Amino acid sequence: MVPGTVEQLTILLILVLPGVFYQAVRERLRGALASEQEPQNRLVRAVAAGALLDTLYAVVAGPWLVRLLAGGGEGPVAGVLRQPRQAGLAALLLIVAVPSALAWAEAAWGRRRARARYEPTPTAWDALFRDRGSCFVRVRLKSGLWVGGWLGSRSAVSAYPQPGDLYLQAQYRMGPDGAFLGRVPGTAGVYIRAEDMDVLEVLLPPSAGAAGESDG
Repeated sequence: MVPGTVEQLTILLILVLPGVFYQAVRERLRGALASEQEPQNRLVRAVAAGALLDTLYAVVAGPWLVRLLAGGGEGPVAGVLRQPRQAGLAALLLIVAVPSALAWAEAAWGRRRARARYEPTPTAWDALFRDRGSCFVRVRLKSGLWVGGWLGSRSAVSAYPQPGDLYLQAQYRMGPDGAFLGRVPGTAGVYIRAEDMDVLEVLLPPSAGAAGESDG
Protein backbone atom coordinates (compact mmCIF):
# COMPACT_ATOMS: atom_id res chain seq x y z
CA MET A 1 0.00 0.00 0.00
CA VAL A 2 1.38 3.40 -1.01
CA PRO A 3 1.27 6.04 1.77
CA GLY A 4 -1.39 8.66 1.03
CA THR A 5 -0.56 11.30 3.61
CA VAL A 6 2.51 12.81 5.22
CA GLU A 7 1.60 11.09 8.49
CA GLN A 8 1.40 7.66 6.79
CA LEU A 9 4.73 8.23 5.06
CA THR A 10 6.29 9.22 8.37
CA ILE A 11 4.98 6.06 10.03
CA LEU A 12 6.39 3.97 7.16
CA LEU A 13 9.80 5.60 7.49
CA ILE A 14 9.88 5.21 11.26
CA LEU A 15 8.48 1.68 11.58
CA VAL A 16 9.66 -0.17 8.48
CA LEU A 17 12.76 1.33 6.89
CA PRO A 18 15.18 0.84 9.85
CA GLY A 19 14.27 -2.85 9.82
CA VAL A 20 14.58 -3.04 6.03
CA PHE A 21 18.14 -1.68 6.09
CA TYR A 22 19.05 -3.95 9.02
CA GLN A 23 17.74 -7.01 7.21
CA ALA A 24 19.39 -6.12 3.89
CA VAL A 25 22.84 -5.67 5.45
CA ARG A 26 22.39 -8.78 7.59
CA GLU A 27 21.56 -10.92 4.54
CA ARG A 28 24.49 -9.44 2.64
CA LEU A 29 26.91 -10.41 5.41
CA ARG A 30 25.43 -13.70 6.61
CA GLY A 31 23.49 -14.98 3.61
CA ALA A 32 19.78 -15.36 2.89
CA LEU A 33 17.67 -17.63 5.07
CA ALA A 34 15.20 -20.02 3.48
CA SER A 35 12.54 -19.02 6.05
CA GLU A 36 12.71 -15.40 4.86
CA GLN A 37 12.06 -15.99 1.16
CA GLU A 38 8.30 -15.50 1.60
CA PRO A 39 7.40 -11.78 1.31
CA GLN A 40 5.21 -11.84 4.42
CA ASN A 41 8.02 -13.32 6.52
CA ARG A 42 10.43 -10.66 5.34
CA LEU A 43 7.91 -7.91 6.11
CA VAL A 44 7.23 -9.25 9.61
CA ARG A 45 10.95 -9.45 10.37
CA ALA A 46 11.57 -5.93 9.04
CA VAL A 47 8.70 -4.48 11.09
CA ALA A 48 9.86 -6.34 14.22
CA ALA A 49 13.45 -5.14 13.82
CA GLY A 50 12.24 -1.61 13.10
CA ALA A 51 9.99 -1.62 16.18
CA LEU A 52 12.87 -2.76 18.38
CA LEU A 53 15.15 -0.04 17.00
CA ASP A 54 12.41 2.58 17.45
CA THR A 55 12.03 1.54 21.08
CA LEU A 56 15.75 1.98 21.62
CA TYR A 57 15.67 5.37 19.90
CA ALA A 58 12.78 6.48 22.16
CA VAL A 59 14.66 5.42 25.30
CA VAL A 60 17.94 7.02 24.29
CA ALA A 61 16.80 10.18 22.48
CA GLY A 62 13.02 10.37 22.77
CA PRO A 63 12.61 14.06 23.77
CA TRP A 64 15.06 15.24 21.10
CA LEU A 65 13.27 13.23 18.40
CA VAL A 66 9.88 14.62 19.44
CA ARG A 67 11.20 18.18 19.24
CA LEU A 68 12.77 17.47 15.86
CA LEU A 69 9.52 16.07 14.41
CA ALA A 70 6.92 18.30 16.03
CA GLY A 71 8.85 21.55 16.21
CA GLY A 72 6.57 24.20 17.71
CA GLY A 73 3.51 21.96 17.56
CA GLU A 74 2.00 23.40 14.33
CA GLY A 75 1.84 19.96 12.73
CA PRO A 76 3.03 16.34 13.00
CA VAL A 77 6.21 17.07 11.03
CA ALA A 78 6.56 20.83 11.51
CA GLY A 79 10.04 20.41 12.93
CA VAL A 80 11.17 18.54 9.83
CA LEU A 81 9.97 21.33 7.58
CA ARG A 82 11.64 23.92 9.79
CA GLN A 83 15.00 22.09 10.02
CA PRO A 84 15.27 19.92 6.88
CA ARG A 85 19.04 19.46 7.05
CA GLN A 86 19.05 18.37 10.66
CA ALA A 87 16.09 16.07 9.97
CA GLY A 88 17.87 14.57 6.98
CA LEU A 89 21.00 13.87 8.99
CA ALA A 90 18.91 12.30 11.75
CA ALA A 91 17.09 10.10 9.22
CA LEU A 92 20.38 9.02 7.66
CA LEU A 93 21.74 8.13 11.08
CA LEU A 94 18.69 6.38 12.54
CA ILE A 95 17.27 4.73 9.42
CA VAL A 96 20.46 3.73 7.59
CA ALA A 97 23.63 4.01 9.67
CA VAL A 98 22.51 2.54 13.01
CA PRO A 99 20.60 -0.48 11.57
CA SER A 100 23.49 -1.24 9.17
CA ALA A 101 26.05 -0.98 11.98
CA LEU A 102 23.93 -3.23 14.19
CA ALA A 103 23.69 -5.87 11.46
CA TRP A 104 27.45 -5.68 10.87
CA ALA A 105 28.16 -6.04 14.60
CA GLU A 106 25.80 -9.01 14.83
CA ALA A 107 27.52 -10.72 11.89
CA ALA A 108 30.99 -10.03 13.33
CA TRP A 109 29.97 -11.41 16.74
CA GLY A 110 28.47 -14.49 15.12
CA ARG A 111 31.66 -15.19 13.18
CA ARG A 112 33.74 -14.91 16.37
CA ARG A 113 31.53 -17.35 18.26
CA ALA A 114 31.05 -19.81 15.43
CA ARG A 115 32.98 -23.05 15.70
CA ALA A 116 33.36 -23.19 11.94
CA ARG A 117 33.40 -20.52 9.28
CA TYR A 118 29.93 -19.73 8.00
CA GLU A 119 29.67 -19.81 4.23
CA PRO A 120 26.99 -17.38 3.01
CA THR A 121 26.62 -19.20 -0.33
CA PRO A 122 23.17 -20.76 0.11
CA THR A 123 23.49 -23.88 -2.09
CA ALA A 124 26.16 -26.15 -3.54
CA TRP A 125 24.97 -25.06 -7.00
CA ASP A 126 25.89 -21.44 -6.21
CA ALA A 127 29.20 -22.50 -4.65
CA LEU A 128 30.12 -24.50 -7.76
CA PHE A 129 29.61 -21.61 -10.17
CA ARG A 130 30.47 -18.63 -7.96
CA ASP A 131 33.53 -16.85 -9.37
CA ARG A 132 33.92 -19.72 -11.85
CA GLY A 133 36.07 -18.92 -14.85
CA SER A 134 35.61 -20.30 -18.34
CA CYS A 135 35.54 -24.09 -18.46
CA PHE A 136 33.97 -27.13 -20.07
CA VAL A 137 30.84 -28.59 -18.49
CA ARG A 138 29.32 -31.97 -19.13
CA VAL A 139 26.01 -33.23 -17.78
CA ARG A 140 24.48 -36.67 -17.67
CA LEU A 141 20.74 -36.31 -17.86
CA LYS A 142 18.34 -38.54 -15.96
CA SER A 143 17.53 -40.15 -19.30
CA GLY A 144 21.17 -41.32 -19.53
CA LEU A 145 22.15 -38.99 -22.37
CA TRP A 146 25.22 -36.75 -22.08
CA VAL A 147 25.14 -33.02 -22.83
CA GLY A 148 28.27 -30.91 -22.85
CA GLY A 149 29.52 -27.50 -23.78
CA TRP A 150 31.65 -24.46 -23.06
CA LEU A 151 30.87 -22.18 -20.12
CA GLY A 152 32.25 -18.83 -21.21
CA SER A 153 31.62 -15.11 -20.94
CA ARG A 154 28.33 -15.37 -22.86
CA SER A 155 26.98 -18.25 -20.78
CA ALA A 156 24.58 -17.89 -17.87
CA VAL A 157 23.93 -19.70 -14.58
CA SER A 158 20.99 -19.16 -12.26
CA ALA A 159 21.45 -18.22 -8.59
CA TYR A 160 19.50 -18.94 -5.41
CA PRO A 161 16.56 -18.62 -4.82
CA GLN A 162 15.78 -19.16 -8.53
CA PRO A 163 15.53 -22.78 -9.76
CA GLY A 164 18.83 -24.13 -11.03
CA ASP A 165 19.43 -23.87 -14.75
CA LEU A 166 22.40 -23.47 -17.02
CA TYR A 167 23.04 -21.97 -20.46
CA LEU A 168 26.27 -23.02 -22.20
CA GLN A 169 27.21 -20.72 -25.05
CA ALA A 170 28.59 -23.53 -27.23
CA GLN A 171 27.41 -27.14 -27.40
CA TYR A 172 29.68 -30.13 -28.08
CA ARG A 173 28.89 -33.58 -29.46
CA MET A 174 29.18 -36.19 -26.71
CA GLY A 175 30.06 -39.86 -26.78
CA PRO A 176 28.09 -42.51 -24.87
CA ASP A 177 30.75 -42.40 -22.13
CA GLY A 178 30.62 -38.61 -21.80
CA ALA A 179 33.68 -37.90 -23.95
CA PHE A 180 33.78 -34.65 -25.92
CA LEU A 181 33.75 -35.44 -29.65
CA GLY A 182 33.88 -31.94 -31.08
CA ARG A 183 32.00 -28.71 -31.27
CA VAL A 184 28.53 -28.86 -32.82
CA PRO A 185 28.63 -26.97 -36.16
CA GLY A 186 26.71 -23.71 -36.00
CA THR A 187 25.99 -24.08 -32.30
CA ALA A 188 24.38 -21.14 -30.51
CA GLY A 189 24.46 -22.82 -27.13
CA VAL A 190 22.41 -25.28 -25.11
CA TYR A 191 20.05 -24.80 -22.15
CA ILE A 192 19.84 -27.37 -19.34
CA ARG A 193 17.59 -27.45 -16.27
CA ALA A 194 19.05 -28.69 -13.00
CA GLU A 195 16.00 -30.85 -12.34
CA ASP A 196 16.82 -32.85 -15.49
CA MET A 197 20.43 -33.52 -14.41
CA ASP A 198 21.77 -36.68 -12.82
CA VAL A 199 25.48 -35.73 -12.78
CA LEU A 200 27.22 -32.44 -13.57
CA GLU A 201 30.98 -32.19 -14.00
CA VAL A 202 33.19 -29.14 -14.46
CA LEU A 203 36.36 -29.62 -16.52
CA LEU A 204 39.15 -27.08 -16.76
CA PRO A 205 40.44 -26.42 -20.31
CA PRO A 206 43.64 -28.31 -21.18
CA SER A 207 45.48 -25.05 -21.93
CA ALA A 208 44.91 -21.33 -22.11
CA GLY A 209 45.15 -21.53 -25.87
CA ALA A 210 42.40 -24.11 -26.09
CA ALA A 211 40.28 -22.01 -23.78
CA GLY A 212 40.69 -18.98 -25.99
CA GLU A 213 39.72 -20.91 -29.11
CA SER A 214 36.64 -22.37 -27.42
CA ASP A 215 35.51 -19.02 -26.06
CA GLY A 216 35.71 -17.54 -29.51
